[in-house]
Amino acid sequence: FEADPFQEEALAVIQHNDCLVTAPTGSGKTWIAENAIRQVYDAGGRAWYASPLKALSNSIHVEFTGAFGPEEVGILTGDRKENPNAPIIIGTTEILRNHLYDAMHHGENLDTDLVILDEAHYLGDEDRGVVWEEIMIYLPARIPILMLSATIGNAGQIAAWLQHIRRRQCIVVEENQRPVPLHPLFLHPGGMLF
Repeated sequence: FEADPFQEEALAVIQHNDCLVTAPTGSGKTWIAENAIRQVYDAGGRAWYASPLKALSNSIHVEFTGAFGPEEVGILTGDRKENPNAPIIIGTTEILRNHLYDAMHHGENLDTDLVILDEAHYLGDEDRGVVWEEIMIYLPARIPILMLSATIGNAGQIAAWLQHIRRRQCIVVEENQRPVPLHPLFLHPGGMLF
């Protein structure tokens, strides 16, 4: 395996800045997340990987357990709570937000050194987007944010807003090459596929 330039760029950026990665589905955004976590983990740090979907959280948990070992990875969703003190936590975005609120309420620091927000386009979701906003607003600036999405069209605006509220540079890393081709198909009302 040889990393693509945008993957290497994102890994370099997240070491010193916030980073918003926009790349097509199947292009290797999870690889970036895993290797960013590896950098933090190898330095003795802790990481949080948050996704909006329990199914995605479960899938990432399996993948990262294979990469880091079962004792190093925990999962926190509405349905599962396993190994909650592990250095690498996978969970839903709402659970991360709740942990952040609990830490703020008790006057403590959130015990993590990196936050990954997968499916970052949920920021624009009418019902759930506020959760992403609250994390971005209240997360201490010492904790870098790596955001991943295949469908953000206004990445520059989001990065500028994030940089304004966090007083920490946010770099956009874009990849437009689609590794998995799309084939347009049309379903005729009569049942024929064209």
